[in-house]
Amino acid sequence: MKLPPKIIYLLFFFSGTAGLIYEIIWARLLVLIFGSTTNSLVAVISAFLGGLAIGSLIAGRFADKFSPKKLIKTYSFLELAVGLTAASTLILLPAVRNLYANFSDGSAVTLNLLLIKFTLAILIILIPTVLMGATLPVLIKFAQYHNRSIAKSVSLLYAINTLGGVFGVIIAAFVLIEFLGLRNTLLVAVATNVMIGFAANLVGAKNQKAKVKKELAIDFSQVLTRKTIFVILAFSLSGLVAISYEVLWARILTPTLGTFIYAFAAVLAIYIFGIGVGSLLYEKISRYIKSQSFAFGLCQLAIGFFALLSVLIAHKFVIDTYDRVAFMILPATIVMGLTFPIVVSQLAKEKSLGKVVGLSYFGNTIGAIAGGFIASFFLIPTFGSSQSIAVLSLANFALALAFIFYEKGSLVSIKSAALITALFLIGANFYLVVYKNHRLYGKTNDFNIGAAQINGFDYKFQEDEVASVFGYRDYKNDDLGLFIDGVATTSRVSETRLMAHIPITLHENPKKVLVIAFGMGTTFRSSLKHDLETDAIELVPSIPGFTYLFHPDAEEVLNNPKGKIIVNDGRNFAFLTRNKYDIVTIDPPPPFNAAGTSVLHSKEFYQDLSKHLNAGGIVSQWIYYHGSRKDEIAMAIKSFLDVFPYVLAIQKTGSVGGIFLEGSSGPFAKERLDGMLSDEIVAADLKEIMSLAPGTDLKDAITVEIIGDRQSLLKEFIKSPPITDYYPRNEYFLMRQKLTKSPILKEETALTFVEKLKADYSP
Repeated sequence: MKLPPKIIYLLFFFSGTAGLIYEIIWARLLVLIFGSTTNSLVAVISAFLGGLAIGSLIAGRFADKFSPKKLIKTYSFLELAVGLTAASTLILLPAVRNLYANFSDGSAVTLNLLLIKFTLAILIILIPTVLMGATLPVLIKFAQYHNRSIAKSVSLLYAINTLGGVFGVIIAAFVLIEFLGLRNTLLVAVATNVMIGFAANLVGAKNQKAKVKKELAIDFSQVLTRKTIFVILAFSLSGLVAISYEVLWARILTPTLGTFIYAFAAVLAIYIFGIGVGSLLYEKISRYIKSQSFAFGLCQLAIGFFALLSVLIAHKFVIDTYDRVAFMILPATIVMGLTFPIVVSQLAKEKSLGKVVGLSYFGNTIGAIAGGFIASFFLIPTFGSSQSIAVLSLANFALALAFIFYEKGSLVSIKSAALITALFLIGANFYLVVYKNHRLYGKTNDFNIGAAQINGFDYKFQEDEVASVFGYRDYKNDDLGLFIDGVATTSRVSETRLMAHIPITLHENPKKVLVIAFGMGTTFRSSLKHDLETDAIELVPSIPGFTYLFHPDAEEVLNNPKGKIIVNDGRNFAFLTRNKYDIVTIDPPPPFNAAGTSVLHSKEFYQDLSKHLNAGGIVSQWIYYHGSRKDEIAMAIKSFLDVFPYVLAIQKTGSVGGIFLEGSSGPFAKERLDGMLSDEIVAADLKEIMSLAPGTDLKDAITVEIIGDRQSLLKEFIKSPPITDYYPRNEYFLMRQKLTKSPILKEETALTFVEKLKADYSP
């Protein structure tokens, strides 16, 4: 049985679906090895894109030499090989994890370490990504044999593959990972590639051997003319700018869309959807394009204009719904989608289509890799996210001028109008970047900064490669707060001090403490008050610089010889460190369901920590349950119970925010907790943030009680599945929340939850 050639469009759609699933899963699994720093994410994405670029370039060299029959057989082989080699990455990942541990102890994130991460990521995913990259020029050349149109072959196949990627993002992030977990979701993509491979082998193909013989004379060097090199370099710069916009849009949208995984997935899906739609449109409008070079210049002009407009929209409006997100980024991405078929149509001849597709995709992808580095490590820290979009749009305008100015032939009036528009936009942009850059913040950050200025608060706003950070202190009302990516992360509360005091009190003789998540520095500071050697891990590099806002003795705290602040991912440090600790205290950033938080609640995380505890060591986990569902909090508690044989649940009486879980390999001396508030260091530290009437005993103002142990907690949570690396259940919750019911822990329901735990506990 032979399938019709048009079936390749459906097959390539699902090939795109599998490709994006791989990207999502590999990024997640490799981050578990390398950490969730920007350094790690850029290394992983660069390895993925690098493989695609190499595959496209290699396949472009031979695609033009193959007959249709050989092309479809090659495509069939490529899809089968992608599936099989992708499956092998599940075997390679544990081996690379052990290998990586030889290169780092988690105490520093350096350029050398970035190169090591990139190299190891390449070792895992190079072969399947090279094979994936090879499919595009092979299949486009096959399509050309059957529809005879370069424009149609390129635009339709690239669009369908891209739209398949949109489906991959949605189905993986919104459905598959929640139900199947990371490993099984990757296996779904593997099965998809294998089925595509078998189906492609059944596709009928024309036999054009005579034509192929002529094409054998086409040399790769004949394609590399001066014009081709110029256009490919321009397309590479265009790719750099395009991927930078993706990074920057995600950053400026986070404060209003939130830090949930679904927000990031939606932004990515909308971005890719726009590119797919743009490529699809090209085939419809190609007949009206008289000059491909001039069209490319106009596209760059439009991309720069719409990108700059997106900054102004974000500044004026709260972009808090997905229709507004689409309105903000779709115009630019649709035009981006036009550029690939325009470049290929401009350069390709019938006998060199495969080579031109391979070269063009290679150049654009290499530019995209550079864009990830430049946006994350240079543009954002130097200019800020919104301002960086404005700076990058200048590159679009420069490309527009280059292609419009050197265009020969007619179109004089249109050309003049385009030149005047480009020059005007460059001037306006220069004015914005140089003189009005402080007015380019997104609405949420701009509101926070404006409110602080109006009210006379002491404040600081800074962006680094990981996050945007806003901190303030209102001396009049003694109020302070820290916002990371627009999310209120911590404030002036006693819980952050108790995160240090409770485990220190319970331990017989602590000497070395690890604080995961520096935040305001409160827990770090409270630990140092006990004169203990204290290491603090913080993912966001700029956070320690905000300490002066929150503590009058910030300089003394930061320069304490017994204290050390390490910029890294806490989970990664727990895996890599060679240190041993008596106490580890963890304060994951809220909300509980935020993207990336599962790594600080997973069973494997606690197992890594337990390996770095001295005898009698304690792990103290703050479980922030306010606003979360009971069944989701149960999963986090179950992860903890699965690792530590001795557990205590402790709460500040009357609090409806969260509980402290204390875990150890040996029994606790629970009676020590009774004397905690009598300790002079603890009492003095807590009184700093409490307004006590003269003569009032601290114990009358604050009490801490045990509300459960391992046995009583298991009665309540024995049936709850744990959060694990392969099942990040707290992050992927959409279908569960739609299909099941569980109380949200706020006020009365939170009190009921705590009372039930206390009722099950027998001291």
